[in-house]
Amino acid sequence: MKQWLAGLLDAKGKVAEEVHAIRKLGKSLRGGFSLFRLEKSSALEIQAIGRLLSGPRDAVSRFNTWNKLAWQGDPPLAAAVGLLLEQQTHSAARRPPHETIDWCLARVDAAVAELQALPGEDLAAVIEKGFRKLRRRALKRCRKLHPETEEDFHEARKALKALLGAAGFLPEGAAPLHPGFKDLAELLGDENDLCTLSVWLDGHGFTRRFAPDLWKTLRSARVKLQKQVIEEVGERFGDDET
Repeated sequence: MKQWLAGLLDAKGKVAEEVHAIRKLGKSLRGGFSLFRLEKSSALEIQAIGRLLSGPRDAVSRFNTWNKLAWQGDPPLAAAVGLLLEQQTHSAARRPPHETIDWCLARVDAAVAELQALPGEDLAAVIEKGFRKLRRRALKRCRKLHPETEEDFHEARKALKALLGAAGFLPEGAAPLHPGFKDLAELLGDENDLCTLSVWLDGHGFTRRFAPDLWKTLRSARVKLQKQVIEEVGERFGDDET
């Protein structure tokens, strides 16, 4: 991660792509730290990095989500939204200040120091127990989902991110997971992208008052994804008691 962070200072127009790689690695690290019960310490150090650098990647994600929605109910409004989102992706290509990277590097050092200070106990047993806990939590969060409870979808996504991050942290094959978990995470990611776009629209003046048809389309798309997630959970994990 330190190499990726240092590379942002010479990203040559690929800041969003490199931030995406850093945040993806961060998810694995945070999931790994959760295995060692460090989700309230070292994992928070890595989370702070992702949040601080999130602007460039979020701008690209909003633009891609808008294009995928393909709404043209009001062409002038659609052009206003689309072109503003596109403009923000160009602004996002700027490199972060050197001081910002220094702060992020310090967060990595703090996380590593705490990991290295762990007592020399049976790490294999700790990892196995931690992984089972993450899996149970992800299943519990997913099984309680039903439409109209947006916060529950957010919590389910976080639980799945922690589980998949932990699996990615471990050697390949050390913690096999049903492929359905990854599929669910992708669906929940798409739903969250629509939520994030909705927040941006509301904050930039494109409110329900001025774009009722757009908001109806957004809501319809989100409900469709939410129902798809619930169906996937029932079909793939309905009888799974572990």
